[in-house]
Amino acid sequence: MPIAITGLDAAGVARPVVSVLVELGSALHVLRDPSHHDAARWAAGVRAAMSSRLVQATESWLWTTQAIRSTPFVTVSSLDEDFRGRLEQLRALPPRRLAGLLLRPISPSGDTRLALRWSRSRGPAVTTLVETLVERPDAAVDDFLRFLELSWQEWFSSEWRRIQPILAARARRFTDTVSAHGAAVALATLDSSVTAAGTGGGVTIAKVQNIRHDVSRRGLQVAPSTFIRPHLYVADVPGQPLLLIHPVEAGPPVPSVAELLGRLEVARAIATEPRTAGEVAALWNIDPTLVNRHLRSLASAGLALTTRRGRFVQYRLDMDAVQALGTDLASLLLR
Repeated sequence: MPIAITGLDAAGVARPVVSVLVELGSALHVLRDPSHHDAARWAAGVRAAMSSRLVQATESWLWTTQAIRSTPFVTVSSLDEDFRGRLEQLRALPPRRLAGLLLRPISPSGDTRLALRWSRSRGPAVTTLVETLVERPDAAVDDFLRFLELSWQEWFSSEWRRIQPILAARARRFTDTVSAHGAAVALATLDSSVTAAGTGGGVTIAKVQNIRHDVSRRGLQVAPSTFIRPHLYVADVPGQPLLLIHPVEAGPPVPSVAELLGRLEVARAIATEPRTAGEVAALWNIDPTLVNRHLRSLASAGLALTTRRGRFVQYRLDMDAVQALGTDLASLLLR
C-alpha cells in the first residue's frame, strides 16, 4: 500500500524549496511530542526560553502541526521564501479565508460543521479556538499571526539562521541529482522509503496509505527539513503543487507493508510452540508449498529459529527478533 508519485518525466516538475514556515511547522510538530524524534533535550531548551505568553499560545496552536497540518505550514509561496514576506502574505488574506486554511487538520474540505464537531474530541481548549475560527475569524487569525510573530522573535529566528544554510545545501544537491539522473532517481536519494519505478517516470513511497499522485501538471515541491525525521510527509493541498517534506539526511531502511504482513502471517503460526511446515499447513488449512516458502523467508529474515528432528524441521518464533519487528512496525507507522 505505497504512495505512488507519477508524471516525474515532465520537464522541471520537481523543484526543491527552502521554506521557513514548512520548517517552523515541523519544529512545532516536534515540540509537541519530541520523544519519537529523539529531541527531548532540544524541546526542553526551547520551552524554557519561551515567555509565559508564548507558552500559552503554543499550547493553543500546536494542533495545527500534527498528522495533518494547517495549510500555511504545507504551502510554499516561492522557492526561497523569508519569514517577513510569508507573514505579510498571510496578513493579506481575508480573515475568513485564512481561518478556513487553519482548520485543515480537522476539516480538510473546509466544512465548518465538521470542524466544530471533531474539535470536541481535541479537548476544550481546541474546541474554543476552533469555535473562534468559525464564528469570529478576525480575532482568531490575529491571534495566530501574533503566535507566529512571537515564535519567530523568541526562538525560531535563531534556529532558522542555523538551519537555513543546511537546507539550502541539500536543495542544491537535489537539483544537481535531478540534472544528472532525473527526478525519480533524485527522489530515491532522499529517503530509504522512496523507490524509483523501473519505467514511467515515477516513484513509490513505503507508507501506510494507498494513493497515486500525478504531478505532471500540478508540479512537485521537495522541501528538506532538519526536524521531520522519522517522518516523510506528503501534503496534498488542492490547487497547490504536491509537497514532499523529507529529512535532510536519508534515514535507515524501513520495511514495506507487504513485508510486515508476510512476516506476521507466518509468525502467528509458530508463536506459541515450535511447529513443522506440515503442521502449520494442516492446522491452518494453508497450502503446504506456500507455508514452506513463508517459513524459509521468515528464517532468512532472522525471525524464526529452526531445529532438525530426524527428517522434520521445526520452526519457532525468535522473540528477540519479534521485538525488532515491533520497532520496524512503529517506524513504518511513523513514516
